[in-house]
Amino acid sequence: MVWASQHGEPQQWAWTGGIDEWRLVDISDKQVRIGAAVTLAQAVRFRELRSLISAVIDGAAVVGSVQLRNQATLVGNVCTASPGGDTLPGLYVHDAMVEVVNAAGSRRSVKISEFLCAPGKTNLAPGELVTGLTLCGLAPHEGSTFHRFTQRNALDLAIASVAARVRFESDGQTVAQASLALGAVGPTVLDVADAAALLVGHALEPSRLRQCAALAAESCRPITDHRASQDYRRQLVQTLTMDVVAAAAARARGSIAMTL
Repeated sequence: MVWASQHGEPQQWAWTGGIDEWRLVDISDKQVRIGAAVTLAQAVRFRELRSLISAVIDGAAVVGSVQLRNQATLVGNVCTASPGGDTLPGLYVHDAMVEVVNAAGSRRSVKISEFLCAPGKTNLAPGELVTGLTLCGLAPHEGSTFHRFTQRNALDLAIASVAARVRFESDGQTVAQASLALGAVGPTVLDVADAAALLVGHALEPSRLRQCAALAAESCRPITDHRASQDYRRQLVQTLTMDVVAAAAARARGSIAMTL
C-alpha cells in the first residue's frame, strides 16, 4: 500500500498484510466483503466465493502466475486500474463497491465504475487507502461467468474479456435480469447495459444471443496495438459475449436444478 504525496510521488510505503481485519472474508445474506489483504489465491480457494461471485473468481484464477496469485491481492488488481484487469469485469457485474479510508479516519464507499477513471488511474485522493471490497453475491436462479482471450494460458494480458451475470425466472427459460461488462476494449471496463437489456424478458434463443453480442461489440472502444487490431478485438467481444452469456446461463440453470 502507498501513501501518495501531494505531487503524486510515493511518500511512505507501509506493509498492511498484518492487519487482521483486512485479511478477512465476510459473507452475510449474499453480501460479500473481501479485505484488502486477501490474496487472489486465497479468494480462489474459498469455496463459498466460487458459488457467490463466480465471475470474479474466474478472473482471479487466471491472473499472472501461481506465484503472483499467492502474493497479489484482489484489491491490488483493482487499484492497478488496468483496462485488462482480469478480476474487474466480474467485479462490475457483481456491483462491487470500493471501501476507502483517509488519514483522518473518514470512510467512503465508491462504485467500482466510479473508482476506475482511466488506465492506471483511480479516484483515490492523497492520503487515502482502499480497505476492502463489498460485492453482491448470486441469488437463486442466477449465475455469472468470466472469459478472456489471450495468446497464452498464463502470464499474459487479455486481448479482450467479458463477464456476464444472468438470472432466470423460476421457469429456467425467461431471463429476469442480466449484466455484461467488457475488459481490455476501452480505457476502463465497459458496462454494456444496453446489450444486456436485450436479453431481459426473453428466452436465450440463438437469435437473441446474437443480437446481444453484436451490440456489445458495437459498444466497445478498442485500440489497435502490436497484439491485436480494433476489428479483431470487436470480433473477439462478439464471440466471447455469446460464450460467456451461455456459460452464465448454464450455471444459473444448475442452481435452479439444485433447488428443485
